[in-house]
Amino acid sequence: MANRVEPKTLAELEAMHTGSLMSRRRALLKCAESFEPSGDAALPKAGVIQYKDTPEWKRAYGDLKAVLDTRENIANKKERKALRQAKARSRR
Repeated sequence: MANRVEPKTLAELEAMHTGSLMSRRRALLKCAESFEPSGDAALPKAGVIQYKDTPEWKRAYGDLKAVLDTRENIANKKERKALRQAKARSRR
């Protein structure tokens, strides 16, 4: 079963929290590459993004990246650890 992502407008994306945008990015990346019909596979549903080879997915991912480019970087676990260690070393 392919991952399904609801389409959002650029204004809706801009109103979303950065963490929610990152969750949306993960969901978009989990979408199947393309529709490959098999015996019991359901046809792609209208109004949802399921496959990466569609213009809707490309537009949704492009819009998402544009909004994320305007946001402040959130340090990942490895980066936060390095910052803590550097801060601890500077206190000595």
